[in-house]
Order: sequence, then C-alpha cells, then structure tokens
Amino acid sequence: MILSGGLSSRMHTHKALLPFSANQNFLQHIIEAYQNAGINKIIVIKNKEIDLPGMELDKNGYLLVNNSYPEKGRLFSIQLGISAAPDADYCFIQNIDNPFVTKELIEQLAAHKLTAGFVSPDYNGKGGHPVLLSSAILKRIEGITDYGITLREVLSEFPRYKFLTDDERCTRNFNTKEEYEQYFSSYKIYTTA
Repeated sequence: MILSGGLSSRMHTHKALLPFSANQNFLQHIIEAYQNAGINKIIVIKNKEIDLPGMELDKNGYLLVNNSYPEKGRLFSIQLGISAAPDADYCFIQNIDNPFVTKELIEQLAAHKLTAGFVSPDYNGKGGHPVLLSSAILKRIEGITDYGITLREVLSEFPRYKFLTDDERCTRNFNTKEEYEQYFSSYKIYTTA
C-alpha cells in the first residue's frame, strides 16, 4: 500500500510526481520496486485532487484509490487500502515521501513477517520504511474511528521485528522542496540516471 493521499502542503507539489531519476518519478520507482519483488497487489492511496496521468486502474498490478478526506490522516488512508484488499494476510505500508525502497529490502522484510506484529528496517537504532504489517494489525486499524490516533500509537501495541540494515536511505523522507533539492542535487546516481 503506497500512501500518497496527503496534501503535500510543505512540498507545494505532489510528492508522487517528484523526479526520482531521468526516467521515473517517486511513484513509478516505488511501484517498480514492489513489482520486481513479486508483490502482485499494489494499492496506491492518492489525494483525489491530484491527477496522475496515465496511471488509472492498470493491468500491471496496481490500483489507484482516491482519498476524498486527506485531513483524516494516514490511518484513514490505510483503512481505504484495507477495504481494497480485505483478505490480505499482511501488507507493506510505503510512504510516498520515502522513495528509496528496493526489491532486496522488500524481499528481506517479507522473509521476516510476523503473524501478529510488524517488521521494519532499522538503521543505527532509527526506524525506517517500509513497514510490513500483519493481518492482526490490519484488523486493528480497520476498526479505528478516532483519527487522532497515529500509526505509531497503534504499532506500539504489537511486537516489532527490527531488520538491521546498513542502508541509511530507508530513514530518508522528503517534506519540503529544499530537502528534496538538497538531497537529489548531491546524489549523482539519481540526478544523472
């Protein structure tokens, strides 16, 4: 589940459309990583006001779900995704502003999935993304009606498996134009690809 339903108010443009490389935006890169890892159902929760050209319901394994109430926050977006895949045994939660996911990381996290908890990467004691949720957590989220509760609060109720990684990029997220421009201008592999 790729969460791209927010307002992107600090970025002043939709994060899904930020260039990741010469050939892909953030959303395209993330979708490709999951497809390469063999994930066969990809749900993109998007703000209904954002147009993603050429990315309507696609035969290649992803589904766009509009979030008409972005002000309700991340848990509401996740609930929309759960509704689109009600029988999921587990689910990756991928924020659009954490674009550095790889096929290898997805496969490594999936190998450690828990029946009642969640798995997330850990770089030097700092949690990263994506997060792999069990069906028990998905059921808990499905029943929430108080959107003041955060995902972090929900996850604190469940056991966590920390997947140790030496790739600090799993902790990176981009909320402002300045953060994006500073990082991508200095990261030559992505600005020259």
